[in-house]
Amino acid sequence: MNREIKEGVQSVLIKARKSLKLEEIIENIPEYISELDDSKTKERVWRLLICEVQKPDGLFICSNGKYDLLKRVDLRERVKNELESNGFGFSYGQIIRPKLKNKEDIRRFHAPARADKYGENKDFLEKNEEKLLTFFANGDEINIEEFWPKLEVVEANTLQSDIFKYATLLWSVPVSQGFGRRVRFLVWDEYTGKLVGIFALGDPVFNLGCRDRWIGWDHEDRSERLYNVMDVFVLGSVPPYNTLLGGKLVAMLATSGHVQEIIRCRYEGKKTVIQGKNKDPRLALLTTSSALGKSSIYDRIRYNDRVLYQRIGESEGWGHFHLNHGLFGALRFYLEEVKEGKVLGNRFGEGPNWKIRTAKAALSQIGLPGNILKHGIKREVYGIPLACNFKDFLMGKETNLESFDLAFDDLASYWKERWLKGRAKKKPEFIKHKKERVSEIIHSAVMNKEGSIDE
Repeated sequence: MNREIKEGVQSVLIKARKSLKLEEIIENIPEYISELDDSKTKERVWRLLICEVQKPDGLFICSNGKYDLLKRVDLRERVKNELESNGFGFSYGQIIRPKLKNKEDIRRFHAPARADKYGENKDFLEKNEEKLLTFFANGDEINIEEFWPKLEVVEANTLQSDIFKYATLLWSVPVSQGFGRRVRFLVWDEYTGKLVGIFALGDPVFNLGCRDRWIGWDHEDRSERLYNVMDVFVLGSVPPYNTLLGGKLVAMLATSGHVQEIIRCRYEGKKTVIQGKNKDPRLALLTTSSALGKSSIYDRIRYNDRVLYQRIGESEGWGHFHLNHGLFGALRFYLEEVKEGKVLGNRFGEGPNWKIRTAKAALSQIGLPGNILKHGIKREVYGIPLACNFKDFLMGKETNLESFDLAFDDLASYWKERWLKGRAKKKPEFIKHKKERVSEIIHSAVMNKEGSIDE
């Protein structure tokens, strides 16, 4: 019976999601133990709680005359301590968010998450870094006149996927893995054979108000034709090409007809996981967002008098990256315990917001508000139309997609004349760059130092 009482008390506290007095536990425990003798209920529950509270590894804790689950209390304190270390405050039950005035403030706010990401990849770096660093250029290897970009699709479990992974560790904002359809690209300098930059396309967020309003979508339209949109979830150039505005080159190449054809060929004839349908894989629109406020990469990118990246709004500032040092994993594990394994995982079809949904549910279980996840860092959102009639196509008004003629070579040539040559004269110090600097930037993450290269 003691085991049943213990499980009953645990169930009562789990359902309550807060600390309870002895009388409140006794009042609710019959729901879980039908054979309990009412005359002895209070004494049995009280004796069990006293015994458990005194055990070093007991399930329960008592504070101010109320009982709670020890694991829940410990986890709640961990979350509060982590948030306070990130600049959050608590006053009369309300959350006070840190004030972030500029990009450096935002970088510092992301620093713990970046350090966590570094820690997760420490073994990878020790094993592969020396080899991977050979694919990065010294400044004096670059020939401005001979420069020409080459695109390569990254396949899983290859040297190229290791190069891509290594490059993402340069970013001050940890790079996500993307969701659903995911296609990664490397951009190379044909002359040097060195890496210029990376980008990746994945399934877009389902709920994005500014995008849907801009297109004119309702729920039904979005559900039917979101497949014709992909999100650029990582994009940028690496040293020393970032000094030469290589990020703008990578951004332009991501819009090319060559990339659109790669996506069409990869997904043509394949059934979608959720609906089990063969959908038209042609891309009408790309979206992306800036990590650090106004984007220095996407801002003012024009090609033949047309703005390629159009600012369409901003995100609402929700996320989970400030739950560092293993906190998200601990929250998910706790939720799996109290929900008996009925927790969503990061699998295709469960949506890109699964971590936020999981974290919200776990925070509720430990007695903290879900709006802890509203960190307040709003990202600028950009739409990148790939056809002159993209809105009518996405609204279902037209079936013929009139794609822009964005030839890879034309985009590269335009960027070279518009940005590369002038930038090389203005910033001749790029020649002094040594590839070892890439390693220094990556390893600076563990010390939360400045030095990341994005935007």
